Amino acid sequence: MFAGVQERETINAKIKEIDSFVRSSSIYELDESDILIGIMNGYISGVDDKYAKYYTADEYYKQQQIESGVIIGTGVETEIKGDYLEITKVYSGSSAEVAGLSKGYIITAVDKKNVLEIGAEKAQAMLDGEEGTKISLTVKAPDDSEKSVTLVRQQIKLQSAVGKLVDGYAYIKIYTFNNTTGEQFTQLIDNFESQSVLGYIFDVRDASDGITAPLTAMLNRVLPKAVVATSKGNDGVEQTLVETDGTTVIEKPIAVITNNGTACVAELFAAGMRDFAGASVVGSVTSGKAELQTTRSFKDGSAVSISTARAYPTQSESFDNVGITPDYTVDITAQQAENIKFADAESDPQLQKALEAVAAK
Repeated sequence: MFAGVQERETINAKIKEIDSFVRSSSIYELDESDILIGIMNGYISGVDDKYAKYYTADEYYKQQQIESGVIIGTGVETEIKGDYLEITKVYSGSSAEVAGLSKGYIITAVDKKNVLEIGAEKAQAMLDGEEGTKISLTVKAPDDSEKSVTLVRQQIKLQSAVGKLVDGYAYIKIYTFNNTTGEQFTQLIDNFESQSVLGYIFDVRDASDGITAPLTAMLNRVLPKAVVATSKGNDGVEQTLVETDGTTVIEKPIAVITNNGTACVAELFAAGMRDFAGASVVGSVTSGKAELQTTRSFKDGSAVSISTARAYPTQSESFDNVGITPDYTVDITAQQAENIKFADAESDPQLQKALEAVAAK
């Protein structure tokens, strides 16, 4: 229910009252930027939309880079773990990879400043910078050995889709859906088709982020002519979201591997493959995120993203809040998932089942 003029005036008046009291009475020095960010985040947290987000100018710039498929950075992704930063990903070909860094390393100092002293959030922000600039890190390996490295911030093209032949079948892992994914995906398909592969296994496990733009190009390379998915906004009007033209169609056995980290665009991908290519879905029930977000940017470079529509497969049932149930359920433990090697059926029970499924068609 939308608030009327009186309700909005009450909200604004309340903010002014709080602001007046804090400014006249607080013993702490106020930072106008922090106050603004706090107000914006507070407003968004009050919206009944778990996917809504407020981006500062820096955060939105990074998000735009991720969606474009090209980022500038040190080659590592990090998350705050206790008082320090843990490296959660190292990009192939980056200076971080060359320096021997890998997932699980702990960053203890940035440019000779102890993370414990400056704070993990500030240390994380220090990793960003202009292309070509250098930064020194002190890191601790999982075996507790410590070393210092110097990294160069560089342009990194995100590898959103990679492939490998497995027992005569094309295995394609899709990490995310960004502006480069469609091109990378279709190039992989073209390459595998030239090798006359027996079939395809598409892995969208943990593909939880992304944009819908590349989905049409990806499905267009495989599926016949169809309206694959529609969407409905708050006006209730149904619109075509994904439509294929049937110019190129693959008529080979297909399987899609999913887990509970498979969300939104990846779920549409899996549903489209099952509905129009007869693909078998293998793995675990998906996330059930049908909400689509729209982002609005502002003059100061900040932005707000909110859910503005829901996506619906045209042939199968809606996966909103329930997920997609696999044709072959193969649940694995977190420990098993951690030990899976890329395109290795021996260490990956879900891939093994997917191979059995395509071989049986």
